[in-house]
Amino acid sequence: MYAINYAPSALKHFAGETKGTTRPRVNLSHIRELPIPLPPLEEQRRIVEKLEALFSELDSAVQSLEAALSKLKRYRQAVLKAAVEGELSREWREANQGQLEPASELLKRILAERRQRWEEAELAKMQAKGKIPQDDKWKARYVEPEGVDSRELPELPEGWVWTSLEQLGFISGGLTKNPKREKLETKLPYLRVANVYADELRLDDIELIGIETEELERTLLEPGDLLVVEGNGSPDQIGRVALWDGSVKPCVHQNHIIKVRLVEKSLNRWGLIFLLSLLGRQLIMSVASSTSGLYTLSLSKVASLRIVLPNIKEVSFIVQEVDRLLSEADKTEEAIRASLKRAERLRQAVLREAFSGRLVPQDPADEPAAVLLERIRAARQAEGGKKGSGKRKAQALLL
Repeated sequence: MYAINYAPSALKHFAGETKGTTRPRVNLSHIRELPIPLPPLEEQRRIVEKLEALFSELDSAVQSLEAALSKLKRYRQAVLKAAVEGELSREWREANQGQLEPASELLKRILAERRQRWEEAELAKMQAKGKIPQDDKWKARYVEPEGVDSRELPELPEGWVWTSLEQLGFISGGLTKNPKREKLETKLPYLRVANVYADELRLDDIELIGIETEELERTLLEPGDLLVVEGNGSPDQIGRVALWDGSVKPCVHQNHIIKVRLVEKSLNRWGLIFLLSLLGRQLIMSVASSTSGLYTLSLSKVASLRIVLPNIKEVSFIVQEVDRLLSEADKTEEAIRASLKRAERLRQAVLREAFSGRLVPQDPADEPAAVLLERIRAARQAEGGKKGSGKRKAQALLL
């Protein structure tokens, strides 16, 4: 009787009668109306024995597949760990020793480029307002990002340096949703927290938001932008990060997503790899606030996040290796999940065979099911409708 609930015919019967969305359920009357194919009692026992044997093998296979999925998750983290600690590129680095520019020189160029971009943006704003500067005093408004004190941070391979996201680029917030935006004429697609996951964008549900012209420059997304989720009730989800792929154009983002736009575009993928790694996660958690169970990140905290910077050639090598290894892991996971689906289809096929009388041989010597049903009816009538006792006797006759 337990197995019949998982038979394809039973699932189909209940599927059309379920009620509720949060907790789907069926009425007792629908359960009573479920058609049950009833074989002879001895055949039932043979079917159950065969089902238990087959399902035991299936369960063992499924357990092994699920264990493999867990190992893949650990493998991915091991790849990221090796990448950000320099182990993944150790042999490459040794083979190119003496030919690599120190990351400190790369950082100097990035900081210079960062300032130049700020000056260009500020000058454009002033010119748009009709204000033409007569001297360079306005350039003093530029705030140089603070350096990083690496004394308590992990030791790095030779030529690598610790830096911060603020030193590497610009950090900005998004649009705050409010009723006033519904009246604005210009409406654009915008990303919400529900669209951004760890190294994943879910864009099947993109909403529109009203936006002022002066907000566009700050909130418009560009391919390669790092998107960091500001807050979440779960510590495992705080600081979820993904790369914007530009698949929706134009697109802006809400204030609960913090945008990091790196000066050196070839570092975009490296930034993602680092923030997805265990070391990156630990650094995110170290600056996250917790108020009543809600972990949050502010613009200033994201700006201050520490990040490892290798030399640019090594970054390229590491990114290629990580992408190659994770791609292989993705293919393996795809094969495992396909096997899990096949296992479930096989389980349903076995149940179909069982409840169509084809799973085990039929024995003409078995007592017909009609005789069993007659005994059940007789047992219930003999009890004279006494509550509970007839049910217990009927159950005993089915054992």
